Amino acid sequence: MPFPPGDMLAAFGTYMRFQGLGQALAERHPEIAHRIEVAETAPLYLKVDLDGKRGVLLSHVRFPYTIMWGLTGPDLAADTSVLPLETREEALVDAVHAHVTAHLTGTPVPSPWRWHENEHSDLTELADLLDAQGVVVRRVTAGNRYSLRGPYYAPELVSPSHPAPHVDAAVDGHEVRISLKPRLGWMVDLWCPEVDLWTRIDLNGSLGRPLSPVPGVSRAALSVEDLAELIGDGPRAWEIEDVGDVRDESADGLGYQDLFLTVLGQLGTFGFTDVHEGDAEDPLRSEHFHIVLHRPEKDLSAPALKALNGEAAAAGDDVPKRLMVIARSGLSKPAAAFADQAKAFVFQLDERTGRLTGLHARAREVLLPRDKPDCQ
Repeated sequence: MPFPPGDMLAAFGTYMRFQGLGQALAERHPEIAHRIEVAETAPLYLKVDLDGKRGVLLSHVRFPYTIMWGLTGPDLAADTSVLPLETREEALVDAVHAHVTAHLTGTPVPSPWRWHENEHSDLTELADLLDAQGVVVRRVTAGNRYSLRGPYYAPELVSPSHPAPHVDAAVDGHEVRISLKPRLGWMVDLWCPEVDLWTRIDLNGSLGRPLSPVPGVSRAALSVEDLAELIGDGPRAWEIEDVGDVRDESADGLGYQDLFLTVLGQLGTFGFTDVHEGDAEDPLRSEHFHIVLHRPEKDLSAPALKALNGEAAAAGDDVPKRLMVIARSGLSKPAAAFADQAKAFVFQLDERTGRLTGLHARAREVLLPRDKPDCQ
């Protein structure tokens, strides 16, 4: 007997996956077992009947470069979640059950599933609190980074370019992005439609706290409840940083003074509150940071960065300074790892535009989003 071809084995494996999901759903949530239907032939799906006509459907959705789980309620696009194929079985069946129960009882889909997430987190808690205040929560991106855009009959799969977990929301007509950065904590960015750019809200200033020289507020220093209250209070409660001006590339580039004024503006917008203009020899100065302009075009190595970090430690009068490097070059992988360990910030400078790019994880966390809000 010839061995079955690969596509036949794959199809049988998919069939068994759906059968297993149906069985798991019935065992985990027996009160809806009589409503479960699993297709026996292609196209395969798991359906939970609601009223004989409508249902909640779990199926595979094919996109140009990938296949996802699609969880669709009777309201089509308004209820559709997309989840990676590697999503755990328990998470899939609990998501189906949450949507079914909501429709059967006439209640909203509960959190975290209403936000297209499978697990509770600080971000889903924040979304719940904002929603309770009347804030429009547009998107929660925590464990599930995927969403759909466009009409239900031709959806486009979206994976945000913004790497950190975040909540997008609209407050009094203003679009905000609340991020929880792994190393730096909470940051809130505000979209400025008049210039098509993001700027940053100074959380410490908005809360009446002393300014911090480093962007972000740690999760331990700011509760989800206090953050939600601040966001819900709207623009009247926010201290907003000036928008950093990064010019388009020109034939002549920027002059020396304009270049560093552009860098200074960006650092201020990021939330580095004690970086200020210096002189011709040291154009950027700070009480907290030892700022180095690295002009060679060769990538910074780990030994070179460690030497600069030693200079920074010796530069402080009472306490060691932290290192900030503005470089023309890149950064080796070992140097990037050391920069994160030393809590330094290393940025690459585009001398034609003045734009700063983060060269390691901690530096990338302070950058502003580059994508427009979904509503734009």
